[in-house]
Amino acid sequence: ASLGAENLSGLKLALGEVAAAVEHAQACMTYAERTDDAFRRMVGRATLAHALHQAGRRAEAEARFREAELMQAEIQPEYPLLYSLHGFWYCDLLLTEAERGAGDVEGKMKQEALLTLCRAVSERAAQTLNWVITRNWLLYIALDHLTLGCAALYAAIFESRGRGGESAPPPTPEESQPGLASAATEIDHAVSGLRRAGRQDYLPRALLTRAWLRSLTDPATGPDSAQSDLDEAWEIAERGPMPLFLADIHLYRARLFHHAKPYPWQPPQHDLAEARRLIFKHSYLRRKEELEDAESALTSSIST
Repeated sequence: ASLGAENLSGLKLALGEVAAAVEHAQACMTYAERTDDAFRRMVGRATLAHALHQAGRRAEAEARFREAELMQAEIQPEYPLLYSLHGFWYCDLLLTEAERGAGDVEGKMKQEALLTLCRAVSERAAQTLNWVITRNWLLYIALDHLTLGCAALYAAIFESRGRGGESAPPPTPEESQPGLASAATEIDHAVSGLRRAGRQDYLPRALLTRAWLRSLTDPATGPDSAQSDLDEAWEIAERGPMPLFLADIHLYRARLFHHAKPYPWQPPQHDLAEARRLIFKHSYLRRKEELEDAESALTSSIST
Protein backbone atom coordinates (compact mmCIF):
# COMPACT_ATOMS: atom_id res chain seq x y z
CA ALA A 1 0.00 0.00 0.00
CA SER A 2 2.84 2.38 0.81
CA LEU A 3 4.56 1.66 -2.48
CA GLY A 4 1.31 2.11 -4.40
CA ALA A 5 0.67 5.45 -2.73
CA GLU A 6 4.26 6.50 -3.50
CA ASN A 7 3.75 5.70 -7.19
CA LEU A 8 0.41 7.54 -7.25
CA SER A 9 2.01 10.62 -5.69
CA GLY A 10 4.69 10.71 -8.37
CA LEU A 11 2.11 10.23 -11.13
CA LYS A 12 -0.11 12.99 -9.75
CA LEU A 13 2.85 15.38 -9.66
CA ALA A 14 3.67 14.60 -13.28
CA LEU A 15 0.03 15.33 -14.18
CA GLY A 16 0.11 18.59 -12.24
CA GLU A 17 -2.29 17.48 -9.50
CA VAL A 18 -0.20 18.78 -6.61
CA ALA A 19 -2.87 18.62 -3.89
CA ALA A 20 -3.62 14.98 -4.75
CA ALA A 21 0.12 14.23 -4.82
CA VAL A 22 0.46 15.54 -1.27
CA GLU A 23 -2.51 13.43 -0.18
CA HIS A 24 -1.07 10.23 -1.67
CA ALA A 25 2.38 11.02 -0.27
CA GLN A 26 0.87 11.41 3.19
CA ALA A 27 -0.77 8.01 2.75
CA CYS A 28 2.57 6.58 1.62
CA MET A 29 4.17 7.69 4.87
CA THR A 30 1.20 6.63 7.00
CA TYR A 31 1.17 3.10 5.60
CA ALA A 32 4.95 2.82 5.90
CA GLU A 33 4.76 3.73 9.59
CA ARG A 34 2.62 0.63 10.19
CA THR A 35 5.42 -1.66 9.01
CA ASP A 36 8.74 -2.74 10.44
CA ASP A 37 10.47 -1.76 7.17
CA ALA A 38 12.85 1.10 7.99
CA PHE A 39 13.60 1.74 4.32
CA ARG A 40 9.90 2.22 3.49
CA ARG A 41 9.53 4.61 6.42
CA MET A 42 12.43 6.66 5.09
CA VAL A 43 10.97 6.64 1.58
CA GLY A 44 7.58 7.71 2.93
CA ARG A 45 9.08 10.81 4.50
CA ALA A 46 11.09 11.71 1.40
CA THR A 47 8.05 11.23 -0.85
CA LEU A 48 5.93 13.49 1.34
CA ALA A 49 8.72 16.07 1.54
CA HIS A 50 8.99 16.25 -2.24
CA ALA A 51 5.25 16.73 -2.71
CA LEU A 52 5.12 19.38 0.03
CA HIS A 53 7.96 21.24 -1.64
CA GLN A 54 6.05 21.47 -4.92
CA ALA A 55 3.06 22.79 -2.98
CA GLY A 56 5.20 25.59 -1.55
CA ARG A 57 5.18 24.18 1.98
CA ARG A 58 8.95 24.45 2.27
CA ALA A 59 9.41 24.37 6.05
CA GLU A 60 7.34 21.19 6.37
CA ALA A 61 9.18 19.65 3.43
CA GLU A 62 12.58 20.40 4.92
CA ALA A 63 11.57 18.87 8.25
CA ARG A 64 10.49 15.63 6.56
CA PHE A 65 13.70 15.52 4.49
CA ARG A 66 15.79 15.89 7.62
CA GLU A 67 13.91 13.07 9.30
CA ALA A 68 14.40 10.92 6.21
CA GLU A 69 18.14 11.61 6.17
CA LEU A 70 18.51 10.67 9.84
CA MET A 71 16.76 7.40 9.06
CA GLN A 72 18.95 6.88 5.99
CA ALA A 73 22.06 7.23 8.16
CA GLU A 74 20.70 4.58 10.53
CA ILE A 75 19.79 2.19 7.72
CA GLN A 76 23.09 2.53 5.85
CA PRO A 77 25.76 4.15 8.04
CA GLU A 78 28.20 3.99 5.13
CA TYR A 79 25.81 6.20 3.11
CA PRO A 80 24.71 8.83 5.66
CA LEU A 81 23.20 11.26 3.12
CA LEU A 82 20.01 10.93 1.12
CA TYR A 83 21.08 9.84 -2.36
CA SER A 84 19.58 8.67 -5.66
CA LEU A 85 16.16 10.22 -6.36
CA HIS A 86 15.58 11.23 -2.75
CA GLY A 87 18.92 13.00 -2.61
CA PHE A 88 18.12 14.91 -5.80
CA TRP A 89 14.79 16.01 -4.36
CA TYR A 90 16.47 17.20 -1.16
CA CYS A 91 19.13 19.15 -3.07
CA ASP A 92 16.38 20.67 -5.19
CA LEU A 93 14.76 21.99 -2.03
CA LEU A 94 18.08 23.16 -0.56
CA LEU A 95 18.79 25.16 -3.74
CA THR A 96 15.34 26.80 -3.83
CA GLU A 97 16.47 30.15 -2.44
CA ALA A 98 19.65 30.10 -4.56
CA GLU A 99 17.60 29.44 -7.70
CA ARG A 100 15.32 32.32 -6.86
CA GLY A 101 18.23 34.60 -5.99
CA ALA A 102 20.11 33.83 -9.20
CA GLY A 103 17.00 34.57 -11.27
CA ASP A 104 16.25 37.81 -9.44
CA VAL A 105 17.94 40.39 -11.67
CA GLU A 106 17.31 43.10 -9.09
CA GLY A 107 19.67 41.29 -6.70
CA LYS A 108 17.53 41.80 -3.60
CA MET A 109 18.62 38.59 -1.86
CA LYS A 110 21.83 38.12 0.13
CA GLN A 111 24.31 36.79 -2.40
CA GLU A 112 27.08 35.65 -0.02
CA ALA A 113 24.83 33.37 2.02
CA LEU A 114 23.41 31.87 -1.17
CA LEU A 115 26.90 31.32 -2.56
CA THR A 116 27.82 29.41 0.61
CA LEU A 117 24.67 27.33 0.19
CA CYS A 118 25.58 26.47 -3.41
CA ARG A 119 29.00 25.26 -2.32
CA ALA A 120 27.52 23.09 0.44
CA VAL A 121 25.05 21.47 -1.97
CA SER A 122 27.86 20.89 -4.49
CA GLU A 123 29.83 18.99 -1.85
CA ARG A 124 26.77 16.90 -1.04
CA ALA A 125 26.04 16.07 -4.69
CA ALA A 126 29.68 15.27 -5.44
CA GLN A 127 29.64 12.74 -2.61
CA THR A 128 26.41 11.05 -3.65
CA LEU A 129 27.54 11.01 -7.29
CA ASN A 130 30.50 8.87 -6.26
CA TRP A 131 28.12 6.42 -4.61
CA VAL A 132 25.77 6.00 -7.57
CA ILE A 133 28.54 5.83 -10.20
CA THR A 134 29.78 2.60 -8.66
CA ARG A 135 26.35 1.06 -9.33
CA ASN A 136 25.95 2.55 -12.81
CA TRP A 137 22.52 3.99 -12.00
CA LEU A 138 22.03 6.13 -15.10
CA LEU A 139 19.12 8.23 -13.82
CA TYR A 140 20.70 9.03 -10.48
CA ILE A 141 24.08 9.80 -12.06
CA ALA A 142 22.39 12.26 -14.42
CA LEU A 143 20.42 13.88 -11.61
CA ASP A 144 23.54 14.39 -9.48
CA HIS A 145 25.23 16.03 -12.48
CA LEU A 146 22.16 18.26 -12.79
CA THR A 147 22.43 19.29 -9.14
CA LEU A 148 26.13 20.05 -9.60
CA GLY A 149 25.34 22.06 -12.74
CA CYS A 150 22.60 24.08 -11.04
CA ALA A 151 24.81 24.86 -8.05
CA ALA A 152 27.71 25.90 -10.29
CA LEU A 153 25.46 28.09 -12.44
CA TYR A 154 23.93 29.91 -9.49
CA ALA A 155 27.34 30.31 -7.84
CA ALA A 156 28.83 31.81 -11.01
CA ILE A 157 26.02 34.38 -11.11
CA PHE A 158 26.48 35.28 -7.44
CA GLU A 159 30.26 35.56 -7.80
CA SER A 160 29.86 37.90 -10.76
CA ARG A 161 27.42 40.09 -8.84
CA GLY A 162 29.82 40.14 -5.92
CA ARG A 163 32.42 41.72 -8.18
CA GLY A 164 29.97 44.21 -9.66
CA GLY A 165 27.58 44.86 -6.77
CA GLU A 166 24.41 43.01 -5.79
CA SER A 167 22.32 44.82 -8.39
CA ALA A 168 24.74 44.04 -11.21
CA PRO A 169 23.34 42.57 -14.45
CA PRO A 170 23.73 38.89 -15.28
CA PRO A 171 27.38 37.89 -15.72
CA THR A 172 29.16 37.86 -19.05
CA PRO A 173 31.03 34.66 -19.98
CA GLU A 174 34.36 36.37 -19.32
CA GLU A 175 33.26 37.46 -15.84
CA SER A 176 32.01 34.03 -14.83
CA GLN A 177 34.69 31.69 -16.13
CA PRO A 178 35.54 29.07 -15.00
CA GLY A 179 32.25 28.88 -13.09
CA LEU A 180 30.06 28.74 -16.17
CA ALA A 181 32.41 26.30 -17.89
CA SER A 182 32.04 23.92 -14.93
CA ALA A 183 28.26 24.38 -15.01
CA ALA A 184 28.17 23.67 -18.75
CA THR A 185 30.08 20.41 -18.33
CA GLU A 186 27.80 19.18 -15.55
CA ILE A 187 24.57 20.21 -17.28
CA ASP A 188 25.61 18.60 -20.57
CA HIS A 189 26.32 15.39 -18.64
CA ALA A 190 22.85 15.66 -17.11
CA VAL A 191 21.08 16.17 -20.45
CA SER A 192 22.93 13.33 -22.18
CA GLY A 193 22.54 11.08 -19.14
CA LEU A 194 18.79 11.61 -18.94
CA ARG A 195 18.51 10.84 -22.65
CA ARG A 196 20.42 7.58 -22.12
CA ALA A 197 18.24 6.73 -19.13
CA GLY A 198 15.12 7.36 -21.24
CA ARG A 199 13.60 9.63 -18.59
CA GLN A 200 11.66 12.36 -20.36
CA ASP A 201 9.85 13.09 -17.10
CA TYR A 202 13.08 14.68 -15.83
CA LEU A 203 14.65 15.86 -19.10
CA PRO A 204 12.72 19.18 -19.25
CA ARG A 205 14.27 20.25 -15.94
CA ALA A 206 17.77 19.75 -17.36
CA LEU A 207 16.85 21.54 -20.59
CA LEU A 208 15.51 24.51 -18.62
CA THR A 209 18.75 24.76 -16.67
CA ARG A 210 20.82 24.54 -19.86
CA ALA A 211 18.64 27.23 -21.45
CA TRP A 212 19.47 29.53 -18.54
CA LEU A 213 23.18 28.81 -18.95
CA ARG A 214 23.04 29.28 -22.72
CA SER A 215 21.26 32.60 -22.30
CA LEU A 216 24.47 33.80 -20.61
CA THR A 217 27.06 32.17 -22.85
CA ASP A 218 25.69 31.33 -26.31
CA PRO A 219 23.49 32.85 -29.00
CA ALA A 220 20.01 33.18 -27.56
CA THR A 221 18.25 31.85 -30.63
CA GLY A 222 18.89 29.31 -33.37
CA PRO A 223 20.33 25.78 -33.15
CA ASP A 224 21.92 24.74 -29.84
CA SER A 225 20.62 27.83 -28.08
CA ALA A 226 18.54 28.79 -25.07
CA GLN A 227 15.52 29.04 -27.34
CA SER A 228 16.02 25.56 -28.80
CA ASP A 229 16.26 24.03 -25.30
CA LEU A 230 13.09 25.80 -24.20
CA ASP A 231 11.29 24.66 -27.35
CA GLU A 232 12.36 21.03 -26.84
CA ALA A 233 11.26 21.16 -23.21
CA TRP A 234 7.90 22.54 -24.37
CA GLU A 235 7.39 19.69 -26.86
CA ILE A 236 8.00 17.11 -24.12
CA ALA A 237 5.87 18.84 -21.47
CA GLU A 238 2.98 19.56 -23.86
CA ARG A 239 2.84 15.93 -25.01
CA GLY A 240 2.60 14.68 -21.44
CA PRO A 241 0.88 16.87 -20.60
CA MET A 242 3.11 17.96 -17.70
CA PRO A 243 1.63 21.32 -16.66
CA LEU A 244 4.17 22.02 -13.93
CA PHE A 245 6.92 22.02 -16.54
CA LEU A 246 4.73 24.14 -18.82
CA ALA A 247 4.51 26.71 -16.01
CA ASP A 248 8.30 26.58 -15.60
CA ILE A 249 8.83 27.11 -19.33
CA HIS A 250 6.53 30.14 -19.47
CA LEU A 251 8.41 31.58 -16.49
CA TYR A 252 11.84 30.90 -18.00
CA ARG A 253 10.86 32.39 -21.36
CA ALA A 254 9.84 35.67 -19.79
CA ARG A 255 12.76 35.76 -17.39
CA LEU A 256 15.46 34.95 -19.94
CA PHE A 257 14.09 36.69 -23.03
CA HIS A 258 12.09 39.70 -21.84
CA HIS A 259 14.71 42.03 -23.37
CA ALA A 260 14.83 40.15 -26.70
CA LYS A 261 13.60 41.92 -29.82
CA PRO A 262 11.82 40.26 -31.43
CA TYR A 263 10.58 38.09 -28.58
CA PRO A 264 10.59 34.48 -29.93
CA TRP A 265 7.10 33.59 -28.68
CA GLN A 266 4.01 35.55 -27.71
CA PRO A 267 4.84 38.66 -25.62
CA PRO A 268 6.49 38.10 -22.23
CA GLN A 269 3.37 39.45 -20.55
CA HIS A 270 1.48 36.50 -22.05
CA ASP A 271 4.08 34.03 -20.80
CA LEU A 272 3.93 35.40 -17.27
CA ALA A 273 0.13 35.44 -17.33
CA GLU A 274 0.13 31.78 -18.39
CA ALA A 275 2.73 30.93 -15.77
CA ARG A 276 0.55 32.57 -13.11
CA ARG A 277 -2.56 30.73 -14.34
CA LEU A 278 -0.85 27.33 -14.27
CA ILE A 279 0.93 27.89 -10.96
CA PHE A 280 -2.28 28.73 -9.12
CA LYS A 281 -4.50 26.31 -11.03
CA HIS A 282 -2.24 23.40 -10.08
CA SER A 283 -1.22 24.68 -6.62
CA TYR A 284 2.39 24.71 -7.81
CA LEU A 285 3.23 27.27 -5.17
CA ARG A 286 6.94 26.60 -4.96
CA ARG A 287 7.17 28.95 -7.99
CA LYS A 288 5.03 31.73 -6.50
CA GLU A 289 7.92 33.90 -5.32
CA GLU A 290 9.89 33.45 -8.56
CA LEU A 291 6.80 34.41 -10.52
CA GLU A 292 6.37 37.58 -8.47
CA ASP A 293 10.05 38.46 -8.96
CA ALA A 294 9.72 38.00 -12.74
CA GLU A 295 6.55 40.10 -12.86
CA SER A 296 8.25 42.87 -10.89
CA ALA A 297 11.31 42.77 -13.15
CA LEU A 298 9.17 42.94 -16.29
CA THR A 299 7.17 45.87 -14.92
CA SER A 300 10.40 47.72 -14.09
CA SER A 301 11.80 46.99 -17.55
CA ILE A 302 8.69 48.34 -19.27
CA SER A 303 8.59 51.48 -17.11
CA THR A 304 12.21 52.33 -17.94
